[in-house]
Amino acid sequence: MNNEYRNAIRDLINKNIQQGTLNNLIVWDVRSDEAQDPTLLSLRIYGSRKHTDVIQVACGVSGIYEKLPEKRIAVPKITDVMRLRTEYQV
Repeated sequence: MNNEYRNAIRDLINKNIQQGTLNNLIVWDVRSDEAQDPTLLSLRIYGSRKHTDVIQVACGVSGIYEKLPEKRIAVPKITDVMRLRTEYQV
């Protein structure tokens, strides 16, 4: 289920980017302190450290200890994240 959930996150991000509907996403410039700690980036974007899986997918990294790229990313809004978490029972 976890891989399907991550794929759904990736698909949602890619669909919105391809359709040019960035207003359905949160666009963020990853700073150097955030690049070292995906939980910090999750906290700043979502107000919680528990959405590191979304951050990893958006940044294209596979592990929590992998350094995030310092670039602009797009992540789903929290309502979409929570909907997908419920749908995929994560």
